[in-house]
Amino acid sequence: MRWESGAIMDDFEASGPAGDGAPHDVRVEVPRSRDVEFTAFVRESSAYLHRTAYLLCGDRHRAEELVQSTFERVYRTWAKVRPGTETAYARRILVNLRIDGWRHARRESFPGDDKIPVAPSSDHAGRVVLRDELVRGLALLPVNQRRVVVLRHLLDLPEAEVARELGIAVGTVKAANSRGLARLRDLLVEQAEAIEPVAVDEQAVLDRSRAALRRRRTGQAVGAACVAVLVVLGVLTRGPVPLPGIGPVVLPGGELIARLLDDGRTDGFGPGPDPAGYTRLACPKDMPGPTPARAAESGEDIGPLVDPVVVDTADARPLSCYDADIEVVTPGSLDDAGLPVTPYGEPLPEPRGLSATGHVWTFDSAELLDDDDTTDEAGIRADGWAGDGSGSSWTSLTWYQDRRAFPTGLAVTGEHVVWSDYAAAGTSPRASFVSTASLSDGGISSWTEPLVTSQERVWQIATTQDHALWTAGGAADDTRLFAETLDHEGTPTELAVGVTALAADEDEAVAAILTPGSGETSTTSIRLFDDLGGADPAGTLLMELEHDSSFEVTQIAVSDDVVAWTLSLGADGPGALYVVDRVGDGDSVVRLPDSVVDDLRASGGVLSWTSTDPGVQDSAPASYLYRATASASGYDGPDLARFPGGSVTASVAGARTAWLETAGAGQWLVRAALAPTLERG
Repeated sequence: MRWESGAIMDDFEASGPAGDGAPHDVRVEVPRSRDVEFTAFVRESSAYLHRTAYLLCGDRHRAEELVQSTFERVYRTWAKVRPGTETAYARRILVNLRIDGWRHARRESFPGDDKIPVAPSSDHAGRVVLRDELVRGLALLPVNQRRVVVLRHLLDLPEAEVARELGIAVGTVKAANSRGLARLRDLLVEQAEAIEPVAVDEQAVLDRSRAALRRRRTGQAVGAACVAVLVVLGVLTRGPVPLPGIGPVVLPGGELIARLLDDGRTDGFGPGPDPAGYTRLACPKDMPGPTPARAAESGEDIGPLVDPVVVDTADARPLSCYDADIEVVTPGSLDDAGLPVTPYGEPLPEPRGLSATGHVWTFDSAELLDDDDTTDEAGIRADGWAGDGSGSSWTSLTWYQDRRAFPTGLAVTGEHVVWSDYAAAGTSPRASFVSTASLSDGGISSWTEPLVTSQERVWQIATTQDHALWTAGGAADDTRLFAETLDHEGTPTELAVGVTALAADEDEAVAAILTPGSGETSTTSIRLFDDLGGADPAGTLLMELEHDSSFEVTQIAVSDDVVAWTLSLGADGPGALYVVDRVGDGDSVVRLPDSVVDDLRASGGVLSWTSTDPGVQDSAPASYLYRATASASGYDGPDLARFPGGSVTASVAGARTAWLETAGAGQWLVRAALAPTLERG
């Protein structure tokens, strides 16, 4: 209940006036009902929210649906909304609803000037053209740039608030904003007209919101009642029940409840928010402080970095609920062949297939995991974020000389996946293939033929939104780097020779290129390829590293905020992780004593990787989440956390993270949303 004040003049004469005989000014606090407050909010915010929704989706009717859904959710939690924050709260809900829509549909249909919601009028021609240019220009932007531009400029939110709204780093906001405005420069004009709002019936909105709340509560009550009945029946029938003439039997309800309540394998049951067995996130009362960081000691190797801070993995704190919000956990177990599978009998996805859109790409047939390259039935699957098999799509792997090829690598950027596979034994010539697919309209869109067929072995792959990149050669240490457009209309372009590490994000790639020295020193060049479709695809030299010839750059990652790489003693370690802050001056070095890094990933200012100890046979992997920049950590410097569990592999993409924990015969794929920086600070 909220209150509003009203001034009432009243003369108290029954008991006599005050000492000076003057009348009193009495202020009475009048309570406002929830519905009155809500309808007032609807009246005041409808135009703003409708304009926001329209600019985000480009369709009047869908914008109205988004706004109504937003009002229903706001009404549901109205009592929790702090006074003065109602509009920001509603806007956050609206943006989240629109992002969920983007995850399910790749392309949007934007209207022309005949569909812009402007009343017909002879003097509206110029305004219609302006709006048409604006909406069409937004339609040409990638999703991440479009939503940043809308929030930053059309809604006039500061960068920090845009970062909080979208759950990304401030540096990522800056980069997406800069690139988005550059693409819109020829379309935008000095003054953007406001989109005329549709007429809103506050009472109708209130009635629909009430009805939605009643339906939700009814559904919750019915669901709770059904669960209670099932639990009671299951408990009552859990043990053997003696039946006359038959003897003791276990009824189906008892079998069900036994499997739910007993420890052990969860075969036959789908993923849930909290299946038993996995290591939960720590959730201390107070938010943990940052990982200790120090200045580099005199003579300490810091590579080409300037005044970096140094972090030791031994000082990493446990990953906590302040870092990530677990959304779903998919349990797994080893099947009869010793292969990890989900309760549905499908291969348990690995974190390295995580995409920023929330899908997890994985090779579909469990037979692929046994190193049998004669598999006939195999494909690649995009598993929905729910992890229960819903929203999954499938496409076949390469078919070559009447045999199915064996997959060797996987790279994901946005909604695109690129994978490499190797022809089955016995084929001649034994070729390698690079193929690509993308999510479109809820399914996988792929080509019947590979993007590339190579007579050399493909070793590394990466992908931007427009290009596939790969290294090929007779041996892993003797390769050439190539790139080709994903539309199957280009030809491979050779970019470099001697690549030891390769990575990409949406619009640029980075590679480590080794030039062996004549003595004990070699040189590695870190080269950025940000104009693969332009006149100069050779890239830009970021920096050169001189190092002992026994060392090598084995992993590399790139994002709008950072470039990072590991330099280690081959497969024997030890080494270090070097991070260049592209949006600030927060370079850092992470010491990796007795460990080798695998699957280094970058998203904004956040990095993830998995480490193993080469000196220990069958070393259990440990994984880390590194908020490398101040904008990503919320502190003055970096912050390092270790994923929970004794044997864990992990990855990060967009505003999401996933990790796979193994304990004995049990496995759990945990998917979570990264906590925005401002929610940690």
